[in-house]
Order: sequence, then C-alpha cells, then structure tokens
Amino acid sequence: MKHPLGNLSAFFYVTLAGLLLITSCKKDYSAEDVVIPPEVKDHNLVLNFRAVVDTNLLEFGDTYRNNFKENYSVNTFKFYIHGIELINTDSNKTVQVAAGQYFLVDFKDPSTTRLELTVFPYKYNRITFTIGVDSIRNVSGAQTGALDPAKGMFWTWSTGYIMAKLEGNFGATAFEYHIGGFSGTNNVLKKPILLFPFAQNLDMKPEKTSELVISANANSWFYNPHEIRLSVNPVCTTPGILAKQISENYSKMFTVDSVSND
Repeated sequence: MKHPLGNLSAFFYVTLAGLLLITSCKKDYSAEDVVIPPEVKDHNLVLNFRAVVDTNLLEFGDTYRNNFKENYSVNTFKFYIHGIELINTDSNKTVQVAAGQYFLVDFKDPSTTRLELTVFPYKYNRITFTIGVDSIRNVSGAQTGALDPAKGMFWTWSTGYIMAKLEGNFGATAFEYHIGGFSGTNNVLKKPILLFPFAQNLDMKPEKTSELVISANANSWFYNPHEIRLSVNPVCTTPGILAKQISENYSKMFTVDSVSND
C-alpha cells in the first residue's frame, strides 16, 4: 500500500541524511540522534496488532483451551506499549520511534490496533518496545490521551496503571488478570525484542510505507516460564508475586507474523 508522505519535504530527508552521516561513527543511535519531529503528521510505518490464541485468530466469546486443558473465553484483552525502537543488528544501530508516546492496544477497539508511525527510512531487522507505563508516568497526576484514567486502566495514584488486562470466563467462573506494579520487586514492565520472520528486513524507503503484523497470543499468559492455572488463580488484580509471574509469561506473547515493504 502507498501513502505518499507529502509533509516529509526534501529538506527534511536531506537533514536526516546528514544526521545519519554525522552519527555513523557512533556505535548506535541514541534517542537524541535521530527522532522524527512530532509536527510531521504523515506516517511511513504501520504496526498492525492482532489477537490470537496459538494459531487461531481470537474471537471474543469463543471457547479456547490453555496448556492445562482448561477451557476459557475472552471478553477483554488490552495492554500499553511505549518506547518503540527499531534495530539493525548488522550495523548495531537503534532508532527510537514515537518518542514519549504511549499507546493502549485494545482488541475490542480496532482503531487502537493499527499504529501509524513515522521513522527514519533505513533497514531494520528487530523491533522492541516496553509493555506498560513507566514509573514517572504512574505518579505524574492526571493524564490524557491513552493514559486517561477513563480508559479503565488505572487503579490509584499509589498503585498506578494496569499495564495489561485479560478478562473472560472459565466455565461458570469469571477470571480477571489486571497486571500492574511499577516499583521495586513488584515492577512488571517488560521489554521484549522481536525478530522478523524468515530473516526478513524492514527495508524502508523514502516516500514508501512499510508494515509489521504483530500477533499477541492470549494463551501465553498461562505458561512459560510460570504455570498459571485458571482453576488455581482466576483473579489477579493487585501488584505482587503473581502479577510479576504473569507479566513474565505475557512478555513472550508477541510474534512478528509478516513484514511488508512497499
């Protein structure tokens, strides 16, 4: 698909190319080296998130089975991400994307599962991001946008944001996983690094749009490395050991399914 970047002028690309040349002697790019100005409205990268249960697309209300042969259905599945970075391991360079922005991916709201971003055109073979909301934002008072408490992802100013939420039914019993905790041993922030399939590269070109399709597997919440059985722990709604274990599981739920270079 083609999205001509009308606002990315020739001057803008020449300037960024100069930055790339100047910083090429460095080991990697810091956030200060190459950050796309927020006033640039067009996008050249799409992150398309989709919910799955193993190899099947997740349908809310349908019944699925976890590794412990427990049948369950899902009616809520959402999480925060921020700190998106694209990586080229060959040149050992990292470029920050959407600096300072937070995104709430809510699979019940399709408008939130497609992130349109602007990034310096380059060749990348990894993507990373942080799942959750960092400690500063958790204690910064009233927030707006994706961090608005009205989104239903906030507890109190002392316990902070719910980083990820999975809700549904296990037989006749409702289950609720509201995972939070941002300090000390209760910190559930995770930063997975995702490889691209078949050793593909995200080979971005000026005036072109590239896309990554990223799946989030609901079944990953229940295993690897910790066994989380719905029959034993149907509820987790406070920071603590169980929340941290679940976060260590769901940090592995993401897979890049496809890379499209326009």
